[in-house]
Amino acid sequence: MKIKLLLITLLVVPMLFGCKNKEEKTKEKYDSIINQVITLENIKLQKEKILKNNEILKREETGIIVYSDGKYISLIYTLDSNKQIESIYQEKNKEYELFPQNSNNLKKFTNISRKQVIQKM
Repeated sequence: MKIKLLLITLLVVPMLFGCKNKEEKTKEKYDSIINQVITLENIKLQKEKILKNNEILKREETGIIVYSDGKYISLIYTLDSNKQIESIYQEKNKEYELFPQNSNNLKKFTNISRKQVIQKM
């Protein structure tokens, strides 16, 4: 009886701790590029004097959507003005840059159907 209990325990415990849900795996997959994009957004906000040099936009306070397997990253956040801001970054040569939000680009961007919500606000 003790052997059966031990075998069951040895089989069940690794399954409980070893299995990650799909959301956790997705977050890990895009973790480094999201950090890169958050850093770029902070640099942009500080250059534009929207944030002071000692202030930062925090990842946990930002909505994050990944499109087309990481080709586009959308950051959605609110600053002091209570105005919701969305910045879109596009991958180019394994680096990310701000996606110009003109009417032609936005039409192209809205046609992208595959998206994964990484973090809700």
